[in-house]
Order: sequence, then structure tokens, then C-alpha cells
Amino acid sequence: MRKSIIIILLTVAALALPIVDATAATRAATRKVVVSKRFTGSLASVQQWGSLQVTIVVRKTTTISGTKKKVTRHLTAVSVPTYPNHTNRSVYINQTALPILKAEALRAQSANVNMVSGATDSSDAFAQSLQSAILKAKQA
Repeated sequence: MRKSIIIILLTVAALALPIVDATAATRAATRKVVVSKRFTGSLASVQQWGSLQVTIVVRKTTTISGTKKKVTRHLTAVSVPTYPNHTNRSVYINQTALPILKAEALRAQSANVNMVSGATDSSDAFAQSLQSAILKAKQA
């Protein structure tokens, strides 16, 4: 009887002691660093109409868990500060096509965007400049 009481007391004491939770230690060692940066692609030629340049904002998330490091990049914004606008036709085409191309780039998260009918030259130049900006973002 006395032996069973001692065993019960020791068991209760052992359960009452704080137990190191391995998952909590792992979570405590996990760090997340988030940085947003702006990258400008190269100036791309839109045939005889002029040039086009894309600027992107990329959110880079680095997760460090113990000895493992995971880096993810997410395209958060696309703008086109330079585009052909020397004629009314160029202005019309680009005001119509560029919002579609920006949305496509954000959806695709790459330079693999669908072409816009009637704006083939602008679509090609957009994809070239976007690819250049994405490559700069990957190198940073």
C-alpha cells in the first residue's frame, strides 16, 4: 500500500514538472523576414512606336527554420511609367492594353502573359521588360 502511494506521488510530481515541447522550441526558432522592393525592367522597343518600361514591386519572404531557409517571392504591383504615347492611336492602344497586361502579370506571377489583341507590339515589349525586372528581383 505504501509503495503504491509513493509511486502515485512520484507520477503526479513527474506530470507536474514542465515538459519541454519540441514543437514549441521549433516554432521559437522559426524566423520570418518580409521585404518589399521595387525593380525596373529594361527599356523594350515597341517597334517604330517608341519604347516601354515596366516597374514591379516584389514581396520577398524569407523563412528560417533551424538550418532550413525558404525564400518566396510574390509580385504585388506592376506599373508602366514609360510607354508609347506620341499619337492618339498609341495612347488609346496603351490605355486599353496596359491594364489588361498588368492584371495578367499579377495573375500569372511571371512574364508569361497573354497577348492583347490589337496591341501585339506593346504586349511583346511589356513581356520583355517584365522578364528583365523579374530577373533583377531574383538576383537581389
